[in-house]
Amino acid sequence: MGKIQELLGSARVGMITNQSAFGPGRDYHFRMISKACDLKKLFLPEHGLFGELQDQVSGADLCYDLDGIEIINLYGDEAASLLPSDSALGGLDLIVVDIRDVGSRYYTFLTTAFYFLKQISAWNHCGKPEIKVLLIDSPNPAGQKVEGSPLQPEFESFLGVNGVLHRHGLTPGELLKYYNITFSLGIDIEILPPEGWYRPEENEFLWVPPSPNVPFRSTCLVYSGQCLLEGANISEGRGTTRPFETFGAPYINENDDNLRKVLEEPQKDAMVLRPLRFIPTFHKYTGEICNGYQLMLIRPEKFHALFFTLKFLRTVRECYPRYFAWLDGKYDYRSEKPAIELLVGDRFLLEYLNGRHSDTTIREYLSENELAWKEKSYRTLN
Repeated sequence: MGKIQELLGSARVGMITNQSAFGPGRDYHFRMISKACDLKKLFLPEHGLFGELQDQVSGADLCYDLDGIEIINLYGDEAASLLPSDSALGGLDLIVVDIRDVGSRYYTFLTTAFYFLKQISAWNHCGKPEIKVLLIDSPNPAGQKVEGSPLQPEFESFLGVNGVLHRHGLTPGELLKYYNITFSLGIDIEILPPEGWYRPEENEFLWVPPSPNVPFRSTCLVYSGQCLLEGANISEGRGTTRPFETFGAPYINENDDNLRKVLEEPQKDAMVLRPLRFIPTFHKYTGEICNGYQLMLIRPEKFHALFFTLKFLRTVRECYPRYFAWLDGKYDYRSEKPAIELLVGDRFLLEYLNGRHSDTTIREYLSENELAWKEKSYRTLN
């Protein structure tokens, strides 16, 4: 804590965090920091301080007794809650950002931090007392592998920042530094490396679920693809013990071996599908028998989660046209576009889901965009 005490000094501190910030000190980082400085406010992302809320559930009514530390929820009843108000920023000299990501642009924690940085930038440029940022970095549990294409501007939402890939391959510190530079926020950000705060070994035994439906590190390796299931009438496994790795629907034929072969063939050296039946205890198809699969990775480094789920959705749509449907309605504060469009975020990939373009064309398209992102993010950060 010596280094951070030096950086914090006598500053009046606010902190964006949750239970994902738990490290070798065998305590939550916000508790450790509160003992070292004048921690005045905690800003909470989706799911609450301890991951007690399910997805898209407002945290407006959450209450905690934290010895006088004010709690401000950044995922409330309305979209306006995503932005800290001037009164929330008032009286602060420094914001500590210490929150895990799972490596996918749909995962909302770092979008919460990005929105916060934009508010700080606006605050600082209005002649008010400068607010600085201290970011405690953490490993990307999905690694440096990237997948996908840049989010196109028309699909920008809380589910993704313009220009970012589906699986970005960056740490929280790298991604927020990228935002600070790319969007000319001009914020004074100090980034602390993970060492001393997070254990370098990333395994299931030491995994702290950042939210309720990311129970294992392995979940992060499939999430960049499987999150797309949220946009269709297919269970992504919420209400089971392995969400995103378990998936299916009542209308899928449990004896459809051809479907399994079609899905496994393109990446048969990287994964296998275990046919199964499951009954979700909540969310889609609560109490109904679903037929589907467990996605089991053989060689995670070779598995392309986004392509797998794109192909799965297209194939199920073609095999079960009477039953398959895209979901409509409000999705993370937006209702003018279907969830699948906000998640995919790319017209070319949406055309693939609707039957256009070959698998080969899509793989080539993804490869080109992935290489371009690696080069762009490297140039920006270095």
